[in-house]
Amino acid sequence: MGVTVVERFLPGHQWGRYIHSKRRIVLNTRLQSRQKAHTFGHELGHAHYGHEHDDKPGSIVAIRQERKADEFAAKLLIDSYDYEVTERMYGPHVPTLAVQLGVTAPMIYAWQSLQRRNAHRSR
Repeated sequence: MGVTVVERFLPGHQWGRYIHSKRRIVLNTRLQSRQKAHTFGHELGHAHYGHEHDDKPGSIVAIRQERKADEFAAKLLIDSYDYEVTERMYGPHVPTLAVQLGVTAPMIYAWQSLQRRNAHRSR
């Protein structure tokens, strides 16, 4: 995709960011492995869609961009078969699913939302 990935200290609670003008993903060095995978996939989603983050946080456009980036990451990080088997083994408890699948809980929620929408469209 022509994106450079770097790790740096980011202030506050930032896990990462995508800088469209430089085609660069910055990951916070303090992240644990599941957080890093989540953030990399999410920021790669922003790169894939060409999001520039010019909108105010909380705007409809920004909310849609964040959802699309999360769903992009969820598709990369969660295999449908693995999810089904894990849910059969451990039940629907999202934090448990996240740990067993090696992702974060928000990735599970994004994946579930995407699956519900896809199931609704196929009716």
